[in-house]
Amino acid sequence: MLRSIEKNFFKIVQRLGLLFAILSFAAVVILGITSYQKINIEATDQIDTPVIHFADYQNPISAQEVEITTDLKENDAFNQEFDAQVADIVAALDTLPDTSIDKTDLAQKVKILVKIKSNDYPKNLQLTYAKSLAKLTKQMVNVGGEKTNVDEFIRWHDQEFVKQVNAQTQNNFLRMGSLKAEKATGFAMLAAAAAALGIFIMFVMMLVMLRIERNTRQ
Repeated sequence: MLRSIEKNFFKIVQRLGLLFAILSFAAVVILGITSYQKINIEATDQIDTPVIHFADYQNPISAQEVEITTDLKENDAFNQEFDAQVADIVAALDTLPDTSIDKTDLAQKVKILVKIKSNDYPKNLQLTYAKSLAKLTKQMVNVGGEKTNVDEFIRWHDQEFVKQVNAQTQNNFLRMGSLKAEKATGFAMLAAAAAALGIFIMFVMMLVMLRIERNTRQ
């Protein structure tokens, strides 16, 4: 009778061991895949190009900070493109009547103004700022620029531009924070997968020992 009880006991232990081995292996697979996905999540904190519409023009200020280094060729290309946008702004403003704007040294004034206004941005956003101002200046002139206060218009453009940059910076901060949390969860799940793998190996070893014990008794 004791032999029968012992035999049934080993049979139950063997089946339970097999069940837990299967469950632990499934946990290893699921946790491994999930942790891999979370750890490999990618995101960027790059700021997209702000888009300002002249139709939104109302009234009033600010800026942002970051610096970028470029090699000589990139710097030359940047300067050429930047100067071209400044030239477009000057050309548009030059069509306004003298009563609307002081045209003395207009080109130099505009270049210095745009440089100062965009200086706190990285190179790519400096160029974006110049392009945006050039585009909106043309639109402003075409819809009756002689009635527009140019200084007020430029202040409005500054305000809208920095508003979009700051909003994207905040969104990027939140997105990167969420990404770090996801990666931390992924590493925790990876550790859990490693633990599940250890349990799986333990139950497999137990099943092997039970099989050896059974064969020895036979």
